[in-house]
Amino acid sequence: MTTPVSRAAPSWWPPGAVGCFDDLMAYRLVGASACADRITSALSAVAVESERRRRSVAADVEAAGDLLCDLKPDTALYRNIVRVIARSASDGGGEGVRWTCDRLSGRRRAAQEEVVRVAAAALADTEVLLVHDFSSMVVRILGALGTARRVVVTSGEPLGQGPRVARLAAAAGHAVTYVPDMSVGRVIGEVDTFVTGVESFYRDGSLANTVGSLSIGLLCRHVGVPVLAPAELLKCDGDVPTAVRARLTARLLTAWPRDPLPGGAAVVDYVLDAVPAELVTSYATEEGVLPPSEVGAHAAAALAEPLT
Repeated sequence: MTTPVSRAAPSWWPPGAVGCFDDLMAYRLVGASACADRITSALSAVAVESERRRRSVAADVEAAGDLLCDLKPDTALYRNIVRVIARSASDGGGEGVRWTCDRLSGRRRAAQEEVVRVAAAALADTEVLLVHDFSSMVVRILGALGTARRVVVTSGEPLGQGPRVARLAAAAGHAVTYVPDMSVGRVIGEVDTFVTGVESFYRDGSLANTVGSLSIGLLCRHVGVPVLAPAELLKCDGDVPTAVRARLTARLLTAWPRDPLPGGAAVVDYVLDAVPAELVTSYATEEGVLPPSEVGAHAAAALAEPLT
């Protein structure tokens, strides 16, 4: 079995920030967009507490951002928002952090609402969707479709979020078919569109998402099933040109598998796949449906846009 990461939030952090850290560690908090919302709130709370204790707000916010990002090192959205918030701490202290967090959250809420609208419109004529692992954005899209569909949900190992996704899809009124990850080939001929979550995407239109996404993407290309990737543009890793497996270092933060293995057995517990751009049909973004070849340029402009 793998050994859990032994980390803890600083003892002086306020409860909201500690809760964010603990929930990330335990995978109670998953999905890049949902996690980024909590991280934003956590950094705002850290700034308030740091100011109250007459500490260095800039140093504390930067350290808190680094600690939270280290839990999920391949998620560009976290780093993008932490950079903005840490810069505001240097420029304006606690008040600057609070103002920036409010503006950033408002901007991201508007972007997410538009992504949901754009994706739901793109899926208007689809009857059977495939979903792999939990994505808060994909779940929101399922809730916005308006009419009941059939949703094929994978078990999502090793994170094990499949049952949660199945419950949420059923709660949204859809008929659910639940399958083991490696059984997708048995049902792929019935699927109209694979709607994939996006942990991060890159300038060339490639993306990183939960392990299994690459295999499903290859299968979709083989049988001609389109792949739709809904993502707010702040999920782009502007520092990296393309998804590369060797760079995706995020691993499980909890022990896996649960059952004991033979002594000396090696465990592969990386959690992200690199999915090349040629396996992605289109991105649903706040600027509309974009081909992979164009999403990087749109993201670069969004990353450079000031919070005014």
